[in-house]
Formats: sequence, C-alpha cells, structure tokens
Amino acid sequence: MAELLQRAVRTALFFMSAALIAWVFVPAGRAVAAGLAIGAAASIVNGILLARRVELLAKAAAEGGGRRLGAGFALRIATVLGVVLIARRFPEHVSLPAALGACFIVPIAVFFAAIAQNKHRSDGKG
Repeated sequence: MAELLQRAVRTALFFMSAALIAWVFVPAGRAVAAGLAIGAAASIVNGILLARRVELLAKAAAEGGGRRLGAGFALRIATVLGVVLIARRFPEHVSLPAALGACFIVPIAVFFAAIAQNKHRSDGKG
C-alpha cells in the first residue's frame, strides 16, 4: 500500500509542478493552473490521511481491538471544502471546476498504479 501511495503522490507532485509551470508561462490560464495546483495539494493531503486511516484500521483488526471512531472522513471532506471555499472566495484567481477536478488526482493515480503493479506481478492467470 505504501508503494502505491508513494507513486500516486509522486504523480500528483509532478502534476502540481506542471500546473505551477503553466501558471508562470500562460498568463491567460492562471486561474485554471492555480485551481489545479490547489486541488492536487488537497488530493495529496487526502491520500495521506486515507492511507493513515487504513493503517490504523489494519492494526486494530490485527490486534483484535474494537473499532476506533475518528474524524477521518470528516477531515477529508473538510479538506475539499477548504479548496471550494478558497475557489469561491477568489474566483478571479482560482478556477472552481479545475480545483474540484484535481482533488481526484491521487485516487485516480492509485487506481492506475495498482493496475500496473498487478499486471507486472501477474503470473498470467485470471
């Protein structure tokens, strides 16, 4: 799991770097580039929070402990809500659709990294 998250975070960081380079060199698309960069940052934060939550649940299941309640989902939703609030507060500087779209970069990158890893490790069955 950690390897998949590392690949996804690396992909999101490259995407965010490309968005920031576009922000510098394409003045007409600065709002979109800023939205993509902010959304990618929120996606990275959410990916790390989700991986931490999965590790905690796996540890609790292995130890036979009870279900521990937490604010994991609420914190991930609050991160995206923060991105939306920034985009709504500064619409001339941050594009809301671009920011919301970029919030899904890490989950999509994890999906494709898992497919690539499964194909690489596959023995030809299934």
